[in-house]
This record gives sequence, structure tokens and C-alpha cells, in this order.
Amino acid sequence: MIAWWRVGSLAPLGLALACSGVDVHGGDGHGGGETGAEPSTPAIEAPYLVGDLACAEPSHVGATERELEPGESTELPVPAGLPELLADIRARGGRPGLRFDTAAAGRLLNVRVPVRGHQVHRSADDVDEVALDLGAVTVHLTHAAGTGGGPELVLPPTLPLDQVVVLKTYARAPTPGGLGGAALTMVSAFDRRDEAAGPVATLAIDDTVPQAREADCDALAYELASEVPPVAVSFPPLSGCTLDECAKTRAAWLRATHDLFRLRQMLDFVAASPPEERAFLWAAEGGTETGERLMSYESEDVGPNTALQFYFGPYADYRLDAIRVAYARLWRTFHDHEVGGLTLDIECTPDGPGDICNTSRPGGHHAVKSNMKLCAKAYSTPSQSFDVPRLVLHESMHHMFVPWRDNTPRLSPIMDTHTHGHGALCAGKLVTDKGYGLKKIKHLAGYENDRGDDCWHNNFAFRNNDTYAYAAATLGTYIRFGYLGRWPLEQPPETEERLPDPDCGMPGVTTPPPGFSDPLSKCYKSGGELVCPGAHGGLAPGDLDIAAICPPL
Repeated sequence: MIAWWRVGSLAPLGLALACSGVDVHGGDGHGGGETGAEPSTPAIEAPYLVGDLACAEPSHVGATERELEPGESTELPVPAGLPELLADIRARGGRPGLRFDTAAAGRLLNVRVPVRGHQVHRSADDVDEVALDLGAVTVHLTHAAGTGGGPELVLPPTLPLDQVVVLKTYARAPTPGGLGGAALTMVSAFDRRDEAAGPVATLAIDDTVPQAREADCDALAYELASEVPPVAVSFPPLSGCTLDECAKTRAAWLRATHDLFRLRQMLDFVAASPPEERAFLWAAEGGTETGERLMSYESEDVGPNTALQFYFGPYADYRLDAIRVAYARLWRTFHDHEVGGLTLDIECTPDGPGDICNTSRPGGHHAVKSNMKLCAKAYSTPSQSFDVPRLVLHESMHHMFVPWRDNTPRLSPIMDTHTHGHGALCAGKLVTDKGYGLKKIKHLAGYENDRGDDCWHNNFAFRNNDTYAYAAATLGTYIRFGYLGRWPLEQPPETEERLPDPDCGMPGVTTPPPGFSDPLSKCYKSGGELVCPGAHGGLAPGDLDIAAICPPL
């Protein structure tokens, strides 16, 4: 029996709109490639996640490939200390893996609300102040107590108000019937120039603070996405949304944030592992907490679709580097809401008769840079928990370039449309089409001609928007709903025989080593206190999703 020991913590932190085409069930003769040795474990039935929302592709004028300039890097460093942590687990007789903890799903949500310069006003008494609408309540930010009226956060005079990020903390208490309603419990202010220093002011929200709970879109979104574990999220500006559309949009954003976080965990785990193990891990499937692999009577894709290779093709160092860079840039977009120097915003069900939402009627579109639109189909699809987060992930990949190096260092746009050749010389059967849906994603990831040449398909796979969206949304949805509890299901083969170690998983690997910082996490609540380590902060308490797998004694 394999023993799993939890070790110290990658606490989750916490987009835009997608164009994914209707998938065709069944194969196309191009498999996703081998995904490693099939686990000798029982299987559990899991859903076959297939998107059915389509949208129009935006213009890519000027989106051309170019060679990298001197000094442009194609690599992203792994989280500091992570390789040492994994090595320490091995040195003590264990094998490291990821164990996805969703036990606290739906119980905590932190929403980051940055203060912008245009929100700062000067009062008649020559005092800067901000009346910050937080949905359920309006809070006044000020440097002088008693000047704003109503609930207020009094900040140090050395902290400019336009450098403040406010954190809203929502909680849902367990009840005999599940979880209670979402309640705003605390509002805290941080200096976003040094979030690791902790909150500079806090305000407890209790029954003495009047709230408009029925108009709080964030609370409603939190209740809709109740399967999401505690994260901190930053919602982009919305326009033209009803309260229901607002809640569904932000629930999709919240789910997509979680899903992106999980995919990045897997990629960082591969990058931090020994080079000789990376190809095995790339092709490895995941499974349930108790060790069953996933399967479906509907499709043979289920199970293999828990491996990175299923989406991105066989392992290569330069492709891992490029994919990690792309997801890291997407993560920054999620939280900074910046697309090519413009502020990202999402528009709900535009009513213009000439709008694509009302002509070709897709799930959404991204016709204007940084402005993403969700159409009526996005709010009526029965697959809100998978399809809309996938849409949100996809479209936010537009207007993004990824640096990579095969033979020549280059910078290439991530796009929907690709021209790919086939046959013995890779010049026959030229096809120009959009890489929408699982069938075409599998083709880009798995095509080989009779000579074993992929004809550049694998390099299109990591520059295809829908590939990124499907990979994150599928793995993230399986984790959120408890199907995928651990990864990899099978460990890389041992290079030497080792005897069972009674100290496996014991102190020494219970916390990350000195210098470890988690770039995936930001704010969360610990022991009643808000902690916001930021992108460059120190060690955060909590539970890591790294596990030490101990052999039987």
C-alpha cells in the first residue's frame, strides 16, 4: 500500500472569452500519442468533457513570427526551492507527487480590488479619499478618521491611495444541509508595492455594518462556483450585465483561475523534476485520491486526457519552456487585467444588431483588443462549470506572443488558425483551419507521417489557443469535482534499487526549504488573519499540494 504524506504549502491564489468550436465525437485517425505505461489500477467512470460553444476568431493583423532579439529569454525559472524540496523527498526514501486538496471547497474566497488613480478624490478639507463600491457595502479609504462617513479604512499617510489593493474576504459556514450563504466577513487594505508586509488596515464586517447582500454579484458567483477551493481572484471590469449574467461571468472567471493554477502546478512540477524524469511525467496520467485511473464508456480519451502530452504532444524541453511562459503570462493577465497596454474588460450579451453575438450567434467573441464579449449562449449552456471557464481561458490567449527555441530562437503569436502539411515530405495535403475542439487538438498533438515526422504539428499545438483552454479546463474541472485527486498516478522508474525508508515523509520535508516562494499564491486567510505574500513574498503557511509517496515497509 502506498502511503501519502502531505508536506508544507502551495496555497491557491487567485481572462477573457473563448472561441472553441463544436467538437465531433469520435476519432480522426490521429491519436494523442502514447501516454506512458497504462496504470495497473482499477478505473472510475468520469465525465467526457466536450465543449459545444463556438465563437468568431479576432483579426490577427500584424501577428507575425519574428526571431528573438538578443537577450530575450525563452525560459521561466521554476519556483525557488521547489527542486530542492522534491530532491529532499527522494533523499528520504519517498517519491514526490501532486495531491490536489479540495476539502475546503466553497468555504473561503478572497477578491482583490485594486484602487485606481481616477477613483481618488480630494475632499473640501484637502484630504484624499476613495469611496470604494464593494458590492455589498461601500467602504471609504482615507488618511484621516471620520472624514468619509460610514464604514472606513484609515490608512497610513505614507501610503498613496492609488497604491492600495483591497481584499474582500467571503466565507460560507458548513450547515447540516451543506454550506450556508456567502457572507462578506472582512475587508483589508494592503500596500500593493509590498503585499508581503501584510494588511495595513482591516475592517470586520458584522451585523452592525449594513449590506446590500442581494446586489452582491461576487457573493452570488462564489455560491455558483461552490466546488472551487479557497483562492484569491481579481475580477475584470464588466459592462452591460444583469445580476445573473454578472454572477455567471464571475463564477466562470473564478473557476478558470483555479484551473489555470492547477495546470501551472503540474508544469512547475515537471520543470523542477530531474531531466531524465520529465518525459515520463509529461506523458503520465493522473487518478483519484485512492489510485483509480479515470475512464469513460463514452470515449477512450478519458484517462489519457489527464496527461499533458494529450494536449501538447510529446515532450521537448523548449516546448515545456514555451508553455510555462504562456501560462505565466496568462496568469498575469488574470490579475493585472492588461492586454497589450489596454485594460481588459468583459461585456455581457451586447445588443447591437451588427454585433457577432447577434449575427452568427457564437458563445462569445473578441473582435476588439482587450474587449471580450459573452453572448447569450454562454449564459444558457447547461455546462456552466466547464464550457464557460474554457471559453474564458481561450480568448484571453489572444494578442499573446510566446518565446521559444527549436533550432532558431523566435517569438510567435498564439492563434486559432494554422496551416499544416502532411505526407512523406510534409508538403502534401496542406490544410489551413482553426484548431478548435478536441478532434483538432489531438491532431496537432499526435500527428505523425510514415517516417515518424510530426510535420511541425507539435509546434502548432503549443501555439493554439484552444489547446491551452482545453488542457486547463479539463484538468481543473476534474480536480474541482473530485475525480482527479493525484498526479502522476504512476511514478517514473527507479534508476537504482532502494530499500523502504522508515523516515519517508517525516520531518525535513514537512515544510519547503529556506528561500521557497510560491509565485502562484497571493492572499488567503490563515488563523483568522489575512496573509498576502504577493508574487515575491516569503513562505506562506498552509498545505502544499506536494505529497511524499512512501513505499510499503
